[in-house]
Amino acid sequence: MPSNIDEFAAAWEIPTDEMRLWVLAHELAGHVILSAPHVRDTLSDLVRQHVGGFRPDPNAVADRLGQIDSGTGDPMAALQQALGDPEVLLGAVTSSDQQALRPRLDALVAVVVGYTDWIVDAVSVRIVGGNALRIAEAVRRRRVETSANDTFVEQLLGIRLGEDQVARGKAFVQGVVDRAGESGLAPLLSRSDALPTVSEVGAPGLWLARLEH
Repeated sequence: MPSNIDEFAAAWEIPTDEMRLWVLAHELAGHVILSAPHVRDTLSDLVRQHVGGFRPDPNAVADRLGQIDSGTGDPMAALQQALGDPEVLLGAVTSSDQQALRPRLDALVAVVVGYTDWIVDAVSVRIVGGNALRIAEAVRRRRVETSANDTFVEQLLGIRLGEDQVARGKAFVQGVVDRAGESGLAPLLSRSDALPTVSEVGAPGLWLARLEH
């Protein structure tokens, strides 16, 4: 929402127009990446598999609720707080299938975030100017500060955007650029076989080598 953008800009003492330009660049970059059918479809499929992988475990829920300390304070308040905790509701129904899927989903999310950030950094410096990198740093700090609601959504969809994830994606993209230049990233959007494997996200040189064959 525009009001949220303006509030963020005010809190970080960033000119409003520059903040809005940066957000526009970010939205356009994300749109370009997710418009590639193989990226969009693979990400959507992994998220659907994750959401469909929850398996209710009444015993796990009972065990977690049994850990509530009702000896002090208001037992009902403690119960309400526990039921509002994503760890109780989702942690008790996470399945082994989801655990097996997570590395692939984490890898793709890291690459999408890293590529988006790289495009935004390159573009925003030209259209925003000197404050572009300052804005990017402020946004990234905000992104890794998760609230309870953020945690719930992340666990529900399986999409994690913690500091490690962001750094992992950034390192992959920068590793590709360092070895092959900006054009080295082009296959990510143009080739359906170019999505990095879990291992390749940590080894961009191996990814480039695979695409050469």
